[in-house]
Amino acid sequence: MNRVLKTGLLGLLLLPVLAQGQEIGLIRLAPERPKHQRDAAVWGGVEEGRFRSADMALFQWSAGARVSGVRHRKHASRTGSLSFGQTTGKDMSSSMFLDPGYYPLDFLETGRGWKSRQDVRLEGGYVHDLGDAWAAGLQVSAQAMHVAKKQAVSHSGLGLDLQMEPTVTYVMDDEMGIAVAGILRMRTEWLRLPETDDASAVFLDQGMRYGSGFSAGNSPFGVLEPSFGASAILYSPEVTVGVKDVWKRGQAGDRFRYPGSTVSVFAERTLEGFGVDHVYGVSYRRMRDQLREDTPSGDQPFTSLSDRVNRALELKYGIRLHHGAVKSVGLALEGSRWVERSAALFPDLTKRNLGSATLSASFSHGAFDLDVDVLAGGGLWRDRGRSRDEKTDTDCRRTENWLRQMDYQMVPRIGAGGALTFRVPSVQGLYLRLDGRWRRALRLTLMGGYNRETGTFTVGYKF
Repeated sequence: MNRVLKTGLLGLLLLPVLAQGQEIGLIRLAPERPKHQRDAAVWGGVEEGRFRSADMALFQWSAGARVSGVRHRKHASRTGSLSFGQTTGKDMSSSMFLDPGYYPLDFLETGRGWKSRQDVRLEGGYVHDLGDAWAAGLQVSAQAMHVAKKQAVSHSGLGLDLQMEPTVTYVMDDEMGIAVAGILRMRTEWLRLPETDDASAVFLDQGMRYGSGFSAGNSPFGVLEPSFGASAILYSPEVTVGVKDVWKRGQAGDRFRYPGSTVSVFAERTLEGFGVDHVYGVSYRRMRDQLREDTPSGDQPFTSLSDRVNRALELKYGIRLHHGAVKSVGLALEGSRWVERSAALFPDLTKRNLGSATLSASFSHGAFDLDVDVLAGGGLWRDRGRSRDEKTDTDCRRTENWLRQMDYQMVPRIGAGGALTFRVPSVQGLYLRLDGRWRRALRLTLMGGYNRETGTFTVGYKF
């Protein structure tokens, strides 16, 4: 087997497993490709509009820098990247966590103000040819995040996300192979809650915006989430099939536990003919979180608070052209169904059904590349809440916040976006990129506006 081709196939097999079928980070080697590729860029952008969820800013700006590279040797390949980003938003409230909605519980702030966030991410991957069609590799990633809120009652948060994926690859022939990866991940986050005697300044959401006021007296609140799992991928020129299964055992503070799992599968088939590749793809994902509270005494070791399940199905069809100004055209259809239940306070159920369609195309002419897309989507939801007579003095719900979140996710919408890249002819490797995106609600939402616009400008250099 040709050594360069074999190493290229190994790199191709390794990184889709680590990226779980996404195109990000995919290395497709060929004998004629250079031994190394590097890319550095700085970027800045703005985003504004009243069509937003309860966690989004009315206006925000962002800036950052990144550098990435890949190097190929005779028997090995390695890749790495480093990035930093800063985002500052105006008129923000709701979740105090770095990733709103990720955990089954949440801390909600009552006052609005300026919020800033910093992200640093480091990634690296290595694959080595062991001979006799075998290869071994390792990919690691680390992300550190910090957020600070400036208002009358302020708070801050710090997060760390570490992941490691060892991989073994077997090449059956020059065009087909299989790879299996283990997944080890540790995610942790600390919140410095406001120092105040007013318990209503912070709301502890125990699912579906039900919970109670909370005052920690400037004490930290920590979340620790270890997870482990495995993934596998089978690759051939015509068909790619992958599966991923991850389990987590989250702990929030001293009282809460949330076991969960994520199972996802994807398949992609490519049919070639007459200079055109037809690409068909399907993916399915099921996520579940169960929030529990430790019981200090009694027969039951814990009390079930909430249970949420998300199922998502996506269908894709695309055409890749090898000649002409039109490089590719694709259509993606996605549907998801959320079922969330609050079991501790009373039997309560919310169902959300979302759907979207996105049509995208890529063009190239001279020194210019153009990517455009249009989309339409929306959904339906039902919230079977507790009646007023059933409520007790200890029950509390952030109804306005909850309704805004639901309204933003479900309202019918349309949108369009594009990215124009200009490769500067006088300086080889230098490029300029302008990204823009627009979203519009088709009916007035509780957020008070119809539109949302974003724009980003990037200066990059490939060397």
